[in-house]
Amino acid sequence: MKGIRLLLVALAGTAFMATVAFANPALLPSHPGYPAKGKSPVTGQRTANDPGQTNAVGEATLEQAARALDSAAVNNVSDPNRLRITAIKGAGRLPDVEGPLNRVNVNPAGATSTVIH
Repeated sequence: MKGIRLLLVALAGTAFMATVAFANPALLPSHPGYPAKGKSPVTGQRTANDPGQTNAVGEATLEQAARALDSAAVNNVSDPNRLRITAIKGAGRLPDVEGPLNRVNVNPAGATSTVIH
């Protein structure tokens, strides 16, 4: 049993390392980042995966970074039911609203649920 588990873990690790080793740099998004100026002294290949990209400096880069998550940071959820609230009673209690929503009598502390007939 331990041998099979060890074999499966080894195969999973090898498969993961193969996906990292054969990743396609063309699938990486095109963005300004660190320019790929350096080359490996051994193979002569570029040392970065984004050759030809400009360096990320200047006001435009700072503005893009500031606007990057604006859509996720803004809470623009509108709920028409919130407009119906007329009175808030406090923590743990339902608010009073316009219309028939909260007109149900609540069973206080199980008053009738424990009665045996």
